[in-house]
Amino acid sequence: MGSPTTHVVVGGGIAGLLAARRLARGGATVTLLEAADHWGGRVSSLELDSLVLDAGAESFATRGGVMTALVSELGLESAIVAPTSAPAWVVSPERSYPLPATGWLGIPLRPFESEVRRILGWRGAVRTLSDRWRSLGSVPDDITVGALVRDRLGDAVADLLVAPVIAGVYSRSIDEIPLASIAPGLPAEVRAAGSLIKAATSRRKASPGGSAVLGIEGGLARLTGALVSECEAAGVRLFTNARVASIAPGTDDWRVVVDGAGVSGGAKFVADAVVIAVPLPMALQWFPDIGSDAARYVALVTLVLDAPALDAAPRGTGVLTTGAVTRAKALTHSTAKWPWLAARAGGRHVVRLSYAVNDPEESVISYAVGDASRLLGVPLESWQVRAATQVVWPDAGPVQVDLSRVPPGIELAGSAAGLTGLAAIVAADAQAR
Repeated sequence: MGSPTTHVVVGGGIAGLLAARRLARGGATVTLLEAADHWGGRVSSLELDSLVLDAGAESFATRGGVMTALVSELGLESAIVAPTSAPAWVVSPERSYPLPATGWLGIPLRPFESEVRRILGWRGAVRTLSDRWRSLGSVPDDITVGALVRDRLGDAVADLLVAPVIAGVYSRSIDEIPLASIAPGLPAEVRAAGSLIKAATSRRKASPGGSAVLGIEGGLARLTGALVSECEAAGVRLFTNARVASIAPGTDDWRVVVDGAGVSGGAKFVADAVVIAVPLPMALQWFPDIGSDAARYVALVTLVLDAPALDAAPRGTGVLTTGAVTRAKALTHSTAKWPWLAARAGGRHVVRLSYAVNDPEESVISYAVGDASRLLGVPLESWQVRAATQVVWPDAGPVQVDLSRVPPGIELAGSAAGLTGLAAIVAADAQAR
């Protein structure tokens, strides 16, 4: 069979929309199927107390410049906004402290700066600095973040700085997440530099100037709307409420059966190739040999509050936790982080809390006010809540996917390919063009 000319893309998040646009622009006939009643997956919106808010991702990483390029390509360059410069905080059972500004994923690049010494103490700062001159030893490709940080920088850096950042970004413990999952080739970079701090410093310098993350005025979900419009313009057939029941090989094609209100009566699509752009646990139901991943979920609880005590942003843009402080693992003070949202909120405060849950049906909204009060260091009461909602997403932490087991005619995209974060997803799509 020659080059595929008909494609079915399963999953209408950003990865699926990008793949559908790319293939259609290349001349293929493309059908995009989304099980939900809306597009975007984690890059979608919700309305709460008359405010349009991001339901999932609210910012994008600037590393590599791929996201900024995409935003510009979609005509949204003028809407790019930076968060405020206030730091995020860490709250532990014993104390609370702002994260040092000079760091990379929590790794302190200047251990003797006062903000670092206040956290680690002199002994911890000296222990951290010793990484620069101590012999590196073995750094295998499969080493975990925790093993390397504890060996090179000590337990204090691992537990007080790196662990809360990694848990907040990747929803994984530093002792279980491989260093290579943070960035491919990172173990080799550490070996070449001869020091973890030197490698982290190079990574920080390689990032564009300014904020490490940016957002879009009006919400990141504007990306989704722009991509849907471009898919329509490219001739992609778009179906929401189209749950895929099965994906099976034919003689020299693939058969995709849909069971959903968006496509009449158990429709079957026949295609030369299929792109799987759904969370990995969902992809495994069709292709169990590509990897293994216990289904985990992240519940995001959004609160709109009347709370004048938060006007001063007492914990900056948000809070990361270490230790069993609250049921919530992180908090974002969205109206303190994004000036455009604060202006639209008109004195109200928007706070988002994230929770790790095993059951997607579990409600954690009852914890939110108490957890927000503890993490922000401000007494908050239930009567101050104007509106609240909970959204549950499959955990997007990095995982290992065995691409050698992907059948011919099947392409993995986004989370199904083990990718984490918009920057990685957009970069992969750009490479596939």
